[in-house]
Amino acid sequence: MASNLATVVAFEVKRTLRTKVFWIAALVVPVLFAAIMFISARATADAVSTSAQPASFSWEYVDDSGLVSDSVARAAGGVKITDAAQGMDDVLTGKVEAFIHYPADPTAQATQVAGQDVGVIDSGRYTSMAIGVLQASASASVGDPRLVTLATGDIQVDQTTYANGQRSGGVGEVIPPLIFLAVLYLVMIMQGNRMLESSLEEKENRVTEMILTTIKPSSLLAGKVVSLIIVGVIQMMVTILPVLVAYLIVRGHSAVGGLLSSLEFEPTRMIIGALLLIAAFLLFTAGCVAIGAAVPTVKDASAMFTVVMLVLLLPLFVVQVVISNPNATVVQVFTYFPLTAPVTGLIRNALGSLTWWQGLIEAAIALLCAWAVFWLAVRIYQYGSIEYDKKIDLRSVLARR
Repeated sequence: MASNLATVVAFEVKRTLRTKVFWIAALVVPVLFAAIMFISARATADAVSTSAQPASFSWEYVDDSGLVSDSVARAAGGVKITDAAQGMDDVLTGKVEAFIHYPADPTAQATQVAGQDVGVIDSGRYTSMAIGVLQASASASVGDPRLVTLATGDIQVDQTTYANGQRSGGVGEVIPPLIFLAVLYLVMIMQGNRMLESSLEEKENRVTEMILTTIKPSSLLAGKVVSLIIVGVIQMMVTILPVLVAYLIVRGHSAVGGLLSSLEFEPTRMIIGALLLIAAFLLFTAGCVAIGAAVPTVKDASAMFTVVMLVLLLPLFVVQVVISNPNATVVQVFTYFPLTAPVTGLIRNALGSLTWWQGLIEAAIALLCAWAVFWLAVRIYQYGSIEYDKKIDLRSVLARR
C-alpha cells in the first residue's frame, strides 16, 4: 500500500509541476504585486517632484471678496482682472488655462473655477490653486501662518496605541497576518478546479476499473490528497517568497518602502495565522475531493463547489461586524463553526481580537473537520468510484460497512 501511495503522489505532483499553466498561475500574483509596488514608487516620486515645482499654467482671477492678496496671487502666476465674463472668454478661447472667481463671501458661497480640460487627475490643479492662494492670502493677512493652519484643521497628530501595557503596532501589525487570508483566497481560486478534477478524471475517462485492479480506492484517493497538499504548499511558497524578496528590496528605499518598513510581524499572530491557513487549506482540499468522489462529472461538481466556496468565505460578508463587534453572536458562531472558523479566525487574528488559545481551538476544529470530510470522501470513493452516470447517495454510503 505504501509503494502504491508513493507512486500516486509522485505521478500527480510531477504531472502538475510539469505544466506551464501551474507556474503561470503561481507567478502571476507576485509579478503583479512587484509591478504595483514599482509603479506606486515611481508615481510617488513623480508626485513629490511635481509638488516641489511652481504652477506651470496661466490663470486669471476676479476677487469680489477682497481677501486675496495680489502679491500672493501674482507670485503663483495669477493675473487679476475685473470682468468675470472676460475671464470665461479667455478660457474658452484658450488665452489662459484657468479662471477663478472668488465670491464676496468665500465661506458661504462657492468659488467658481473654469479651466482647460487636461484630464480628470491633472484638472484638479485648478481647484488646488484656488484654495491654496486663498489660504496663503489669509496667512499673510493674519500674520501668523500657524493660526491659519490651526483654523483649517490641518494638524499633524502622532498617535500611539497600547494593549495590555505594551505598545501595539496599529495598522502595521494588522497587515502581515492578513497575508495568510490573501494566500488562502488565491490558492482556493487557483487550486479549486484542479482539486475537483483530481478525483473526477478517472471517472470521466472511464478507466477507474482498470486502475482499481492494481490499487485500493483508499490508497488512490489518499495519494491524490497528499499530492494536492504538496502542490498547494509549493504554490503558496511560489506566491509568498517573491513578495518577501520584494519587501526586503523595496523597504526603506521609497515612500512605498517607508510604508512597508512600518509593518510589524508579531510572532504569536503569525504562528496562529499559519496554523489557520494550513487548517483551512486542508479542509478546503478534503471538501473538494469529497465533492469529486460523489459526482460523475466536473459540471455536476461546479454547483457544489460554489456552495463550499461561499460557506468558507461567508465571514467576509459580515466582516464589518467581525471588525466592530467580535463578541457578537454571529461572529462567535462563525468562530467555532467548522466551515467558517478558519476565515473568521484569520480576520480576527489580524485585528488582534483573537487570543492564542482561541486560535488553537479554531485550528483544531478545522483540522478535525478536514479529517472527517476526508474519511467521508474515502468512503464515497470506495463505493462510488465506478458510478459514471449518477451522483452517490450519501445515506447508502454511510449505511454500508
